[in-house]
Formats: sequence, C-alpha cells, structure tokens
Amino acid sequence: MKPFLSTVFFGSLAGLATFAGIFLVVRKEKWVRENLIYLLSFSAGVLLSFSLIHLLPEALEENSSALWWVTGSFFVFYAIEHLLSLHHCEKGECRTHETFTLVSWLGLLLHSLIDGVVIGAGFEVSPTLGLLSTLAVLLHELPEGISSMSVMLYGGYQIEQAIRKSAWVALATPLGAVGTLLFLRKIDGEAMGFLLAMAAGSFLYVAASDLIPEIHKKSKWLNIVLTLIGCLIPVATGWLLK
Repeated sequence: MKPFLSTVFFGSLAGLATFAGIFLVVRKEKWVRENLIYLLSFSAGVLLSFSLIHLLPEALEENSSALWWVTGSFFVFYAIEHLLSLHHCEKGECRTHETFTLVSWLGLLLHSLIDGVVIGAGFEVSPTLGLLSTLAVLLHELPEGISSMSVMLYGGYQIEQAIRKSAWVALATPLGAVGTLLFLRKIDGEAMGFLLAMAAGSFLYVAASDLIPEIHKKSKWLNIVLTLIGCLIPVATGWLLK
C-alpha cells in the first residue's frame, strides 16, 4: 500500500477508534451522567501518564528546549482559562464548567492533530514505523473519545452538542495525518518536538488544574483505582511496542 493510502486508511482507523469511545458514552448516557466523576478519574490518569511517559520523552529527544515549551504551553492554557473565564459564583461556590470544557476540548483537539501528524510522518519514513505509530495511537484513541464526551457532558452540553464537539476531536486525527503528507513533509525533528511539547503541556494542565480538583470533591477509593487504570494504559502501550 502506498504511503498516502496507508496514511488515509490508518489515520481514519484511529479516528474511528475515537468515535467508538463517543458511541459508548452515548449508549450509556444516563449511567455516564450519574457516574461522571469516575470517567473524569479515568481521563485524568490517561492524560497524565501519556504526557509524561510518551509525549515528553519524545519531545525532549527531538527538541532540547522541549521543557521550556511544555512550561509555556501550560502557562498559555492557564491564561486562556483565566482570561476567558465565564464562571459565576453563588453562595461561595464557583463553577467554571464552560471554561473547563473549552480548555479540555482545545487540549484534546491539539493532541488528536498531533496523533495524525505522528501517523503521517511514520508512513513517510517507512511502512513499519507507520504501523507502529498507528498502534500507539489506536491504544489511546478509544479512551480519548470517552474523555472528550465526558468533559463535554460535564460542561453542560446536551448530548447532540457533545457529539458534534467530540466528532471534531475524532476527525482531527485523519486530518492531521493527511495534512502531514500534503503540507508538512519537510517538517524537521525540532518542529515535531515543539508540537509534542505543546501537547504535553496542555494535557498536564487539563489533568492537574481541572480534572484532579474535581475528583477530590467526591473522594472514593474507586476514583483512585480508575485514575491508576488510566495511568496504566499508556504504560501498556509502550510495553506492547517494545
């Protein structure tokens, strides 16, 4: 299969994995709304672990300034949340669901685009590298679909609105993959490291600043277990690729 066709096929497959996660949440909407805190726990684990175990090391390998870009990305998303804050306070309790959802969605969208870039760049180098890149992406795309729908529902979106927003997250992967072959064939390692570092910073911010504080509001042992399971998914991805 030619690099372009391989990129389109496997990039689309990764996008379908995200749609599968969206579908699971849609079919279990009532349960999701009643147990959303547990899905947030799972999502926090996935984002934290994938950022620290996969994105950050790869970014450092490609770009020696990656840690600076991670810090900058973290600050940028903090600034977005602070400046675009649409919250209101009643009786001493502040709710920032709209901003939380915006920042989370931007982080997920950026990550999906970079997933596509990784797939496209892999097939540009060799079929083997492309397949390994696709496997790495597929193993966390299903949780990403669940994460996207979870934060959309948490932000107060109706199910139809949540699906539309999450669909962009799913479509970003094949679009990023094809876009890499069409427009970014000459992208160098340093630029790739920059993109990975930006994604890592955004995920770390969403997990540490938004998801984990919400988890603490309803402390249960199950939250800890689900966060740990989420952390183990990227670890398992790395183990399978060895």
